[in-house]
Amino acid sequence: MRKRIIKSGLLATIVTAVLFAGTVSARQLRSRAKGFAACRGTCTSSTQCSTGCVCAFALDATTGTCLSHPTGAQSLAK
Repeated sequence: MRKRIIKSGLLATIVTAVLFAGTVSARQLRSRAKGFAACRGTCTSSTQCSTGCVCAFALDATTGTCLSHPTGAQSLAK
């Protein structure tokens, strides 16, 4: 009898956890991203890009472009 109660309680806990995770994901998908700085625009040697972006200069250029992953660079995360 106890096994049956434990199994049904465990099943109810797992179902509740899955439903809660789905609710959180749906809310995140509906809301607009806050605090996310997209890498766009131009930069110079004195004007930097926003946090998390890299200023990439072309050869003989005085202004660069803000990029999240410049060409030729590899991501550290695997």
